[in-house]
Amino acid sequence: MGMNEPFKDYINAVCSRIRNKDVHEEVVLELEDHLHTLKEHAMKEGLSEKAAVKHAISQMGDPATVGKKLHQTHRPTFDVTILIPVAVISVFGLVSMYFIQFQSTIVGIGDIFQSSLIYYLAGLILMIACFFYDYRKLSRYSGVIYGGTVFLLLLTQWIGVRVDGIAYLDIGFATLHISGIAPFLLVVAFAGMFFGWNWHAPKKAVTGIGLLAIPILLLASDGFAAYALGLAVALILMVATRAKIHQILLYGISVIALPALFKPDFFSPVRAEDGAGIRALFQTAGWFGTDPSVNSLNELHTDYILAYMVHSFGWVSAIVTILFTIVFTIRLIQTARTTAHSFGRVLTIGFVAAFGIQFATAILTNIGLLPPSGITMPFMSFGGTHVLVDMMAAGLVLSVYRRRRLAPIQANGTLKSS
Repeated sequence: MGMNEPFKDYINAVCSRIRNKDVHEEVVLELEDHLHTLKEHAMKEGLSEKAAVKHAISQMGDPATVGKKLHQTHRPTFDVTILIPVAVISVFGLVSMYFIQFQSTIVGIGDIFQSSLIYYLAGLILMIACFFYDYRKLSRYSGVIYGGTVFLLLLTQWIGVRVDGIAYLDIGFATLHISGIAPFLLVVAFAGMFFGWNWHAPKKAVTGIGLLAIPILLLASDGFAAYALGLAVALILMVATRAKIHQILLYGISVIALPALFKPDFFSPVRAEDGAGIRALFQTAGWFGTDPSVNSLNELHTDYILAYMVHSFGWVSAIVTILFTIVFTIRLIQTARTTAHSFGRVLTIGFVAAFGIQFATAILTNIGLLPPSGITMPFMSFGGTHVLVDMMAAGLVLSVYRRRRLAPIQANGTLKSS
């Protein structure tokens, strides 16, 4: 049904008072529906169409007043309980980089503080950009993100440079740890592809299992840690998108069996070689730390950043970091539970899984229970690619929180009317 010109003028006047442009299309649909309903009711009572239009507008009220009320209702929200943990953990990481560079005698680390500062500032800009970006539009590009991630994983295996068994992609001006950032890219891809997936249709179920398996098996070629993280994220997203239990079991068994078939020692336990050195760092740490000039471990700025922080700044710093880690994870879970759009909900659940597993793995590594794996403390460890991806993921969660009550965007770029 077309919209009368007076209706358009009224709606434009209302929307001009609403600063949050994300809700304009939704408000237009709602107002248009109310106005046409009032108009039709008035015409049934005997009014002409022109008189019915005027009556409908008068019933809606002054557009300036309506617009101000809707502006208050749809005021953009910013979740500081997500931002503050990210800021605190990042500051601890940056301070640790400063002391590692200027107080320790580790060779070959370069200007890690200056590099970290640049990456944190760039990450902050990207996080803000992601916050303002309407995350709902990402679902359109999930296939492209999926294909791009698979291509990068294949390219890394083909021409990548291996350091300690981990493949990196050298693109000239930067060296990218693709297997480290792939789980976050796959969260976005999987969420967009599977939030409305029909797991009840046999063909769709088989296709879905295949699509989920391909990138995870590619991660297996880069070691157990990246593979395990990707596998866990995929399994959790299958549960979140309501896959059947036998489908989840079939997927899990298949993706676990194939690496073991081609590489029998893939799941063999690996001992943490630096366990004694790590325990020494903890044993000499007090509540407020000791001498930061540690030089016993070459992975202080990556895998063992938390252990260095405990040794140098004390158990208080570790307790604060872990508390903020817990707050951050709980807040992500709460955001997922309160998000109306299923894509946003699945996306946030995926980030909960990725961040949660990384936090847990990093903590276990830092207390000497796991060997160095390349999975580092989010927002804290040195590695420009990791910092940028972590910040962008946090920004996307903030974007979900800001728009958690908004309607989904359909494939044609419009909002659902109900």
